[in-house]
Amino acid sequence: MPMIEVVDLEVHYREHGQGEPLVLVHGNWTTSLWWQPTLELLPPGLRALAYDLRGRGDTRGPDTPQALPRLAEDLRGLMQALGLERAHLVGHSLGSAVVMQLALESPQSVRSLTLVAPAWADGMPAAYNQPTMQLAAHEDRNVYAAALRGIAPGAPDDALWQRLVDEGHRQRREASLATLQALVDWAPGERLQALRTLPSLVISGTKDLLSTVDVGQRCAHLLGARHHVMEGVGHSPNLEATRDFVTVLEQFLASSEARTPR
Repeated sequence: MPMIEVVDLEVHYREHGQGEPLVLVHGNWTTSLWWQPTLELLPPGLRALAYDLRGRGDTRGPDTPQALPRLAEDLRGLMQALGLERAHLVGHSLGSAVVMQLALESPQSVRSLTLVAPAWADGMPAAYNQPTMQLAAHEDRNVYAAALRGIAPGAPDDALWQRLVDEGHRQRREASLATLQALVDWAPGERLQALRTLPSLVISGTKDLLSTVDVGQRCAHLLGARHHVMEGVGHSPNLEATRDFVTVLEQFLASSEARTPR
């Protein structure tokens, strides 16, 4: 897989297809591999790129800071390094916060936003700020695997799943701990209304106990976005119901290209 120098990193990324740029940003405790099933099903006419966030996967360099402005700067730098002036952005979980932060800072570089199991617009609840649980996942692969299964209950238990567990478990400890504070601190709230000129879609799963349907509804309300709810799906629609997810994404991208700013 290719590598490219971005800011203080060597970023590892996957690329598929040619055409309109589409950048996919994964969540915490995962890597760009989570987007592989999506990449394989995307329609022609898209140049899709998925990369490993700092502190994760095969991206090399400092694991911190994990503050959302820093992660958004990494994304901006990646786009610049690849010659992408504007792109459709898709973010899953933590990745949704990354793409929203970039849109707040550089709306001119964003063609559309798709937010999958989005981060909390008003800051991560204190109940999820548990460093001891993060450390336990680092120390024991089985603990991590069980937690991962909890957020993707419908994902196939196949060879790809084992690769996802192996790659995710290699997430650097410093990145894991710093991400907790980053998600507590990131609370744009009403500022997200400034993005209402961007075509936006929020996707939630009815079985998602982390980013609940209510969390998705709050995000969609702030953005003035369409909120698509997937029945029987947990925190990872891109893995649990990939074909349905790609269909929804494809339809949205086709419609967003024809829309004029509001």
